[in-house]
Parts: sequence; structure tokens; C-alpha cells
Amino acid sequence: MKRCLVPSIIPLIAALSVGLGVLPARADDGHTHRGHARLSVTVSFGAGLNTAQAANHHILPPVISVRKGGVVNFVVAGFHQIFVYQPGTKREDVEAAAAATTGTFINLLDNTLYQGIAPAGGPPPGTPATANPANGGNRVESVFFAEPGDYLVICNVRGHFLDGMVAVVKVR
Repeated sequence: MKRCLVPSIIPLIAALSVGLGVLPARADDGHTHRGHARLSVTVSFGAGLNTAQAANHHILPPVISVRKGGVVNFVVAGFHQIFVYQPGTKREDVEAAAAATTGTFINLLDNTLYQGIAPAGGPPPGTPATANPANGGNRVESVFFAEPGDYLVICNVRGHFLDGMVAVVKVR
């Protein structure tokens, strides 16, 4: 008795066709995809704990695109503090504040959207510096952007900012 293979192959072909239509996941580089900003972006805030000190003082990418209502996940590597300023604050404003202080931190609080976790000191923010618990290790800090605009991002550690640890989040 002969069996017809066509009816049993059709469901297999259909299943394979659906499976091939699924695209593999890819890393998010923070830039636009087909002209559209993303809702969630991952950014390196420092290069990693395995780098020389000055090599760790940058934000990648330096220009970050995210949609209105989106989130930027800052992956912080080491002794850094994220400060995000509302649109209107310029790099020159922070440079003036950095020139006016000689301390470890700039602490220009005017027009901030987000003041990150202090790299030394226990929770909550504003507590005295301490080695235990230390917040200077790797961590992730997520920042929500509700409104369009260009947001200045800096490392509040004065020397890191002076080394060029600056970025812009463009919310569209």
C-alpha cells in the first residue's frame, strides 16, 4: 500500500516557514534603527574595571537617541556618578561650575533631571562617604525620558568630566 507524503509534508513546510520569519535578537547600539529611535537603549558609562584610569573616563556612544517615553540604561563601570540635565543646560555651564571647585565632585544641581547614585557612600544618596557599602562597582542605573529635547549627560566626578566624560541624549 502506497502512502502519499504530500499531506504530511505541508505542516512541516508551514512550521519551517514561520520559524524562518523570526529574526535573531541583536545588541542595542543606542542609535536609530531604520530612522526610528528606540524605546530602550543601553549605554556604557565608563569602559570597564579592566581599563587604565583615563581610558575609563568616557560614555559610549557619546550621542544617544531614544524615543519620548523611553529609557536609557547606563551601565556604570567603577567610580562614576551620572548627572543628567534638563534641556537648556550647556556643557559650558558645567565647565564653569567645575572651574569654581577643587573637590572630587562638581555638584551642579541646577536643572537636573537625574542625579545618579554616589560612587562612595551607602544608600540613600546624600549619606556620608564610606567604603562599606561602596557603590563604586559595576551597576546599572535606568533613566526615563518623558519629554523630547537634548539632555546633557556628564560624570559628576570633576576629573572625569574634565577628561571629557560627556554625552547627549536626544529624545525624539
